[in-house]
Amino acid sequence: MEDRVHAALDYLDSYPTAKIATVAHHFRITRAVLRNRIAGRGRPNRPPPSNMKIKPIEKQAICNYINRLDRINLSVRAKFIEEAANRILKARANPLNSTPPSVGKMWVTRFIQRHRYLQRLQKKLDSNRTQAENIEAVNEYFRKLQDVIVLHSIMASDIWNIDETGFRIGMGNNAFVITKRKRANYFALPKNRESATSVEAINTIGKVIPSFLILAGQLHMAHWYRTPEIPNNIAITVSPTGYSNDYLSLEWLKHFEKHTKPLQIGSKRLLILDSYGSHHTKDFAEYCEDHQIIPFGLPPHSTHILQPLDVAVFQPLKHYHTKALDIIVQDRITNITKLEFLGLIQQVRIQAFKPSTIISAFKKTGIHPFNPHLVLQQLEERASRENTPPSQSTPNLPSSPPAPTPTTLRHVKKATYHIEEALKSTEGINSDLASSITKFIKGSILNATEVHQLRADLSRTKYAQEISKSRRASKNTPLKSGGVLTVEEGRRIANNAVETELEKARRLVEAAEERFKKATQRAFENAAKEARKWRLTGRLLPALIINRDCNCRYLRRF
Repeated sequence: MEDRVHAALDYLDSYPTAKIATVAHHFRITRAVLRNRIAGRGRPNRPPPSNMKIKPIEKQAICNYINRLDRINLSVRAKFIEEAANRILKARANPLNSTPPSVGKMWVTRFIQRHRYLQRLQKKLDSNRTQAENIEAVNEYFRKLQDVIVLHSIMASDIWNIDETGFRIGMGNNAFVITKRKRANYFALPKNRESATSVEAINTIGKVIPSFLILAGQLHMAHWYRTPEIPNNIAITVSPTGYSNDYLSLEWLKHFEKHTKPLQIGSKRLLILDSYGSHHTKDFAEYCEDHQIIPFGLPPHSTHILQPLDVAVFQPLKHYHTKALDIIVQDRITNITKLEFLGLIQQVRIQAFKPSTIISAFKKTGIHPFNPHLVLQQLEERASRENTPPSQSTPNLPSSPPAPTPTTLRHVKKATYHIEEALKSTEGINSDLASSITKFIKGSILNATEVHQLRADLSRTKYAQEISKSRRASKNTPLKSGGVLTVEEGRRIANNAVETELEKARRLVEAAEERFKKATQRAFENAAKEARKWRLTGRLLPALIINRDCNCRYLRRF
């Protein structure tokens, strides 16, 4: 705080006409403190608290660390701040101390509040979607969309968007409850994970056609259709998985033709859809051509920024579905089946598919009114945040510094202590020089602390990469088809698989050795036969001719 007060006073010296309230707000101090310092009141030389573990300059280094990560769009969590503070304390502590000091449980919370940081819920985004946020590709999409609208003279009310969204029929969410009990509260929540799919279509003037529901199953059940809450125009079909396929996509297209043909004003209808494979089959394309429907595909992995249903409609649809489940649970109905789902889905759709919401969805995606600048501006802002380099570069450290030079945070702190003690004991030193040395000391500690954090980040990143590399280096083989495996059983099967592979290799080596042994033995036997044949033909036959009347037993000896 003293640094901020001195900075505010320096600013007022440079700009005497500045307003005190504005300057105090800019430097994050109160007006009363600033006025007192201008009047010469207050305690400018008050020493910091003796029990402060993290010094102010080190806190500033942590702030710089957070700001640097935030500028390059890397998420910073409270655990990271705690680790950074504990790392500083460990670096300053005696290496012989087995238990280095650490910050308290509430230190991070007070640090975040004191330095006016905000905690926001992090939203996940698929890496493919991040890569798909290409400004040139999106600009090309809008150019082609405009060409199609102009070429076929598409009326605004004839521009439709279709998409499907999945439901877990009975999945409720954890929520905050009001109670005076300090222990955890357990309430019955539905846990039916059975899938259902709803295919929806909206147009630019706020119209929505009846839903096309796909339920998991093989047969249509009579009591589904006895549910009074379901309108007659909603279509229900079944599939083994509860998801769409090529056949059901074509059936939905017939459902779309039935309910949008009476609303058609122009000669053709434009149907904006995603790159799902079932939307690009031969039957799907032929049906569209026969019924004056122009399918227009969105770029891959871009529905989160270009598709109206994804941008503004499906989120409230899921919200109202979860809210409806909560109401059912309050009525002590925790076994949610298809019947309950069918009973509440129409009311959920009425709440989500409001004309104002649908019109807003087309406006946010730049389709109607046609305004690509809205989407392109969002992409440019995201790209600028990701590509903005940190304002403060990391100091370049020499690769092999001399031994006396303090390079670690602990050595810098020691050198700082000696310099400060020398300044206190020196009499008659120039005040400007003393101030410059003090600023230099603070800057050195600040940079050393940031470098320490940077080294920790690099080592952690390298360690994570090594772990990921080692995991992918092992052979990924199937262990078992179906069933349930514990970790212990899975490891035992994996180890047995490795031993089986080694045994197989060992048997191959032994078989090769046996084949070599047999081949060698056959070679020796053939050589022996040839030798005996040579002896028999070269030496014995002349003797047999001379002694024709010899005993046959004599010949058999040879």
